[in-house]
Amino acid sequence: MKKRMLRSCAALHALCLAVLVSPSAEAGGPSHRGGHGHGHGRPPVTLRVATPFAAGHILADTAARFEQLIEARTHGRIDAVVATAVLNEQTINPAMQACASADRVADVLITGGQPLQDYAPAYFFFNGPYVIEDYDHFLRVYRGELGREARALIAANSNLVAFDTVYRGFRQFTSNAPIEAPDDFVGLRLRLPPVPDWVAVWTSLGVEAVQIPLTGIYEALRTGVADASEGDLTQISSLRLFEVQSHLSLTGHLVGFGMILANECFLDGLNRGDEQKVRRALRDAAKWGSEQMEAREGALLASLEAEGMIVVTPDAAAIRAAARPAIEQLFETNWTVTTWDEVLAQ
Repeated sequence: MKKRMLRSCAALHALCLAVLVSPSAEAGGPSHRGGHGHGHGRPPVTLRVATPFAAGHILADTAARFEQLIEARTHGRIDAVVATAVLNEQTINPAMQACASADRVADVLITGGQPLQDYAPAYFFFNGPYVIEDYDHFLRVYRGELGREARALIAANSNLVAFDTVYRGFRQFTSNAPIEAPDDFVGLRLRLPPVPDWVAVWTSLGVEAVQIPLTGIYEALRTGVADASEGDLTQISSLRLFEVQSHLSLTGHLVGFGMILANECFLDGLNRGDEQKVRRALRDAAKWGSEQMEAREGALLASLEAEGMIVVTPDAAAIRAAARPAIEQLFETNWTVTTWDEVLAQ
């Protein structure tokens, strides 16, 4: 009860901050934008979309789908330009914040769960190993009170508005030796992004964390700087990790998701009709991406096996049990807005 009260107060404070600092409030809010630009003769709009993921990743495909949808629905008047493999998950978020168009890398961002780490770290349990059971469970929690609070904090702290999420599939392990049980992690040089909560969980099992951004994974594995990596199947495939890793261990340790965010100043600069078109196209692209990933996951696994990867089915329950103390510690010290039991009950 105490955690719930504290969480609600924090969320209310974040929402108030979002209203106070919102560029739309300074410009007169929605009524300011509703009185111009309707009907025929609307000016053309260039909309830049960026993702840190490479072409062939489901989030890059989702960006391309959004481009198709918004251009078709506006007959090309809104020209969406998609850039893939832009910076990395850690550096692209702050590069999205500026109000001045020339000072930010894009207008719409399609990325992983890093915005939670950056702007609502107490809610990073959404992206914590073994916390969420499957994507349906993720959506129940994300669309509920906890998710609303997290999105409010992102808006208050980043000038970014979070929209729907995209299912990326379960995250698995790649390596050059089978990973079958907790003991196999001891001494393993594991490539991880610079995400402290993930590092805490996996080092508790004995790995040596090698913190390398997304774009450096292939080279780190090729040169032996890292022995293993973890990621969703679309990441493993799009980065061609099957060329430098022989084994794929189906740990299913994390329900991967992508986040779609837009710069608030960009949204506020659109007339009401265009903003609604952009919002609907983002929502429909997210739904399309999730459906595509659900349909592709089995085929992706088969294609990686066809590329020569040896698929291993480890004792996932034993690995989860070994990781449990570190996860519970994170709820005590970092993810203090809720408890693991509360999340699992939803």
